[in-house]
Amino acid sequence: MQCPGCGKELKEVKQQGVPVRFCSSCKGVWLEDGKINYLVQNPLPISQKLSQGLINEHESSRNCPACQKPMNTGGLLDSKLEVNRCPHCRGLFFDIGELAELDKLSAKVRMTPAERLKMSGISMAALAASESLGGKLPSLFFRSAVVLMFLYGIVFAFFFAAVEILKAPIGLAFLMVLVFAALQFLISPLVMDFMLTAFQGARFISSKSELPPGLVSFVEQQCEANKIPFPRMAVIEDGNPNAFTYGHTPKNARIVVTRGLVTLLNGEELNAVVAHELGHAIHWDMLIMTAAMLVPTFLYMIYRLGFKLASNSKAKKATKKISGQILIFAIVAFILYVVSEYVVLFLSRMREYYADRFSGVATNNPNALARGLVKIAYGLAGAGAKEAAQEQEQKSGVGLGKFGFGRLFKQQQSSVRALGIFNPGSARALAAVAVGSATRRFSAENLVGAMKWDLWSPWAGWYEFHSTHPLPAKRIQALGRQAEAMGMEPLVKFDLEKTESYWPSFLQDLFFYLLPVALPALLVAGYFAVDAANKTIAGNHYLAMLGIGFGLGYLARVLFSYRSGSFEPAQISELIQEVKVSAVRPVPATLKGTVIGRGIPGLIWSEDMVLQDETGFMFLDYRQPLRIVEFLFGLFRTKGLIGKEIIVKGWYRRAPAPWFEMKELLVDGKKYTCYVFNVKLIVAFLAIALGAALLGVRP
Repeated sequence: MQCPGCGKELKEVKQQGVPVRFCSSCKGVWLEDGKINYLVQNPLPISQKLSQGLINEHESSRNCPACQKPMNTGGLLDSKLEVNRCPHCRGLFFDIGELAELDKLSAKVRMTPAERLKMSGISMAALAASESLGGKLPSLFFRSAVVLMFLYGIVFAFFFAAVEILKAPIGLAFLMVLVFAALQFLISPLVMDFMLTAFQGARFISSKSELPPGLVSFVEQQCEANKIPFPRMAVIEDGNPNAFTYGHTPKNARIVVTRGLVTLLNGEELNAVVAHELGHAIHWDMLIMTAAMLVPTFLYMIYRLGFKLASNSKAKKATKKISGQILIFAIVAFILYVVSEYVVLFLSRMREYYADRFSGVATNNPNALARGLVKIAYGLAGAGAKEAAQEQEQKSGVGLGKFGFGRLFKQQQSSVRALGIFNPGSARALAAVAVGSATRRFSAENLVGAMKWDLWSPWAGWYEFHSTHPLPAKRIQALGRQAEAMGMEPLVKFDLEKTESYWPSFLQDLFFYLLPVALPALLVAGYFAVDAANKTIAGNHYLAMLGIGFGLGYLARVLFSYRSGSFEPAQISELIQEVKVSAVRPVPATLKGTVIGRGIPGLIWSEDMVLQDETGFMFLDYRQPLRIVEFLFGLFRTKGLIGKEIIVKGWYRRAPAPWFEMKELLVDGKKYTCYVFNVKLIVAFLAIALGAALLGVRP
């Protein structure tokens, strides 16, 4: 590595325990991205100014020693202190005396409450939960302990009751719980290692040189500060940007990043995302969440086993008392399983906020993680530009399904989703803030519009209740409050005023959604009341009520959910800003843009696609009444559509991920039509006709 000042070789030395590149000839110092935070008294204002750019920034005559590209020059904290910075790898070069001058300038800047806490020696984990960083978070230890005690208390109480009533030894309850928990805990990281390497192409790095130097330096510094070893890291060669962590404890944590994440994010954003994952490790989230998830898994096993034993007891003509007791315990186990699932989801969402807060403290810039989250949302929405999508097609091969691993792969995807930096479905909602796939910049106005649904729609709260992650808008808001507390401008301010209530539309959606079940139940109940007076049972008439009720209710829901309109032309950013939209209530529209990839990158029979227009990305849902038609379309047609301009007419929906259900697709003068709406109408009319026919049959 050559000095940009004099051309001599830069040698690695340690300054205040931090490895830096030093020129023994001109005394210049080269610092990789993030290292400046550990060499000055007050790094916060420096990080803030660097995120905004240098003062009077312009291109320098010097080249970056790391990537050999031209650097920029400009003032840092003071216009008179001109330094060189690489706009690509974010490294900084200081001529002799400039680093010492910067240190003096930073010390004169008034520190925020957050900085004073950090300078006083409080740990980053404690600082992350402090009130001065955007609102005090509840005690992580206390909440985790209470949740785990509640979950395992459910299991113990259930087994205590079981062994008492069924007269089994009390030690059996403890033994079964302990053996199951220990076995699952010991093998789960090894199973995850195998699944990731075998089915998702993960590759554990053998040398730190395989990772960006700035990231390695940042992780080393964080590990040293928190007294944990450097985590085992793996890379998945996939264009969708994501990151997650797993393991037993902070000492054997694994952090996995995708190639898309490393490519898409700049150095500061990549550090922030990895810091989020380090936060999970440092907070022992891997152990806590593994222990928590054991409970619903265990209860579900008991529920399935109980029903099987109850069936066997009936088959063997056991006493009704024993069979009934087993069945009751199975039902109770299922109810407790459902309750424990929601408790685990609550715990997961809470710990995501803590990991976000930790990242903001570790990087001294919560906006870096907020920008990273928004960028990740783009990638999860559609893998990026057309070229990236085509490259994925070439690398996809025959897919996992050929070998019979499809189901296993889906299960693995589900487990990894809970560990990821973002819930892919929720993240897709932010894709509309893009203004161009090449630059990956975003419009603050569009981002605020995309956040409206998350923050205002009652449906958003319902979906978050069932999610492992908080809604994206809430995370960005929380990071914004942290940034303000640290003396920075937040990435985006959500300052829109809600002018109406969205509960009436939510209740209307719920009414039509439940109508196919509620209406037949009401008709049957009404017929029973009339029939009871005559003391006659007409079984075919009850079936008729069910058929007519379902048909009428289903017809109403179909007509509500597939509104026919003028299908006016729209842009993706306009649709994303709609609040009165759900899976039941659509917005009829027509979109025009370029197909940039399949809905599931790399899956050669994925019939769904991703559309890009000048404002953002949208997931296109191609549906047909028969799955074989969708499979054949994906296998033989979708690949030929990638890169082409298309026009699609259909219905925009959101739940919470936005998607566009296609009615018609027009490309190169050829039209493809989806017939799901037509078939649903036929099903509704057939149910009504069958019910009416049964009414005419004499009992």
